[in-house]
Amino acid sequence: MRTRFLAAGAAALMVLISACGGSGDAEPTEEPAERAPVEDGTFRAVIAADPGNLDPLMTVLSNTRWVTTFMYDSLIFINEEGDAVPYLAESWEVGLDEVTYTLAEGITCSDGTPLTASDVAANFEFVADPANGSPQLGVWVPPGVAVTADDDARTVTLTSPNPDPFLLQATGLLQIVCAAGTADRSILESGAAGTGMFELAAVAPNDHYTFERRDDYEWGPEGAAASDPGTPKSVTLHVVGNESTAVNMFLADEIDAVLPTGPDAQRAEQSGADIMEITAPLGQLYFNQADGRAGADPAVRLALTQAADLTALGTVTADGRGKPSEGVGGLEPRPCPADTVTGSLPAHDVDGAAQQLEDAGWEAGPDGVRAKEGQPLALSLLYVVDIGPGLAAGAELLAQQWSAIGVDVSLQSITQAQINEVLFGSGDWDAGLIMLSVAFPSQLGPFFSGPVPPDGTNFAHLGNEEYEALTAEAAELPLEEGCALWEDAERALVSQADVVPFVDLVTPMFLNGVESRLLANNLSPPTIRMYE
Repeated sequence: MRTRFLAAGAAALMVLISACGGSGDAEPTEEPAERAPVEDGTFRAVIAADPGNLDPLMTVLSNTRWVTTFMYDSLIFINEEGDAVPYLAESWEVGLDEVTYTLAEGITCSDGTPLTASDVAANFEFVADPANGSPQLGVWVPPGVAVTADDDARTVTLTSPNPDPFLLQATGLLQIVCAAGTADRSILESGAAGTGMFELAAVAPNDHYTFERRDDYEWGPEGAAASDPGTPKSVTLHVVGNESTAVNMFLADEIDAVLPTGPDAQRAEQSGADIMEITAPLGQLYFNQADGRAGADPAVRLALTQAADLTALGTVTADGRGKPSEGVGGLEPRPCPADTVTGSLPAHDVDGAAQQLEDAGWEAGPDGVRAKEGQPLALSLLYVVDIGPGLAAGAELLAQQWSAIGVDVSLQSITQAQINEVLFGSGDWDAGLIMLSVAFPSQLGPFFSGPVPPDGTNFAHLGNEEYEALTAEAAELPLEEGCALWEDAERALVSQADVVPFVDLVTPMFLNGVESRLLANNLSPPTIRMYE
């Protein structure tokens, strides 16, 4: 059964995380020549940071989620045309508030046990239980979902308490854990209990992860199997935080794929390797609107947005390889494709920004720093240091632009491994270049409304009533009827500087003797094939 899926293949939600996650619509820039498949080769790649806990239901980080895709499968796959096609599920029936999946026959787990409908249902029940603290609740699994399973019929039915036009897209991309892992989740932290083509064979934290092929695997996307010519027998993922080092490894034939986001891409391009171009959100500015933070003042947010030269900021942040954002974190092709950014952002106006702060009571002091009621306008500007030099340069430029209107800016660099703790733990930040990528608009809801950390994922403490009203109305309608409302909801966020999207990154992925389909803008493990 083939169902048109308007939001192409994103299976990872990413909150400023390693390589960009996004749609599966990229194509090689040139058709590869006919090549002989490599028999029982080793596929080698890099990950920018240690993935940490490998429980696939306890993370939204794309770096970790790509590692777990080697071990876990999802119910559907999104092909290059944006269609949902069979994976673990051979077919499905979907309505506005209910979807029923029928599992393919013969699927087994890494321990040899058959995958049952009850096993699949247990995954949704785990995420749906707030007591388990899964960050995927409200992202891939709707809150309050009812789950039933029929092992004889191989069916799993999910019923949402509310209409959900993206129910298939969300639930169908959840990575499925087998019964052994459901019974003892501790084994998932550094191991696996999945149906994936590969098993985790060795772990050296912060150094490498090694996987071995399951030769009986034959249920990959649209029938991809371990017996297909060119399927690697083993996989090694090296933890390499330095992009130059990763490109050096690629040029020295020590790895087979690399996705550089900075100037080192030029060196890789000169090698003549195959290229797949991938576009994904990169530059997004957020303000912490928690009580006591300067960002809680709408005048401050709007003034800081006006003061920022977003065109120059985008050029620097994307290292000249970007294009202006047209949506809020949506991966291409977006299901509701209107440009919600152009015309919604406050226009660049340094003098107007300064006047707006003045009108709001933020007066410049003798040292040039503005203050209100004795409180200086001092901001920490958060950026992630290990996803390429562009964000650091962009943060420095933005700090200069804000300083020019009387803001005392301190740069706060963190690593990808620290992002969860800062955003969802300590909350100690004022403004941030934070990348959030989603497959479809409803996934933004838990991040832009509702409970704040530690009770929820509304990390910026947003409270945009117009956004909440529009998304609530849109969620009651089929996608074709609701798109205009989803688009207006994004405009409501952008116009109030709750979210300031300014640049998308166009990134080349370089491949050496490798062909693969894409999932979340990264190679889909069951489809990786190696050639001479």
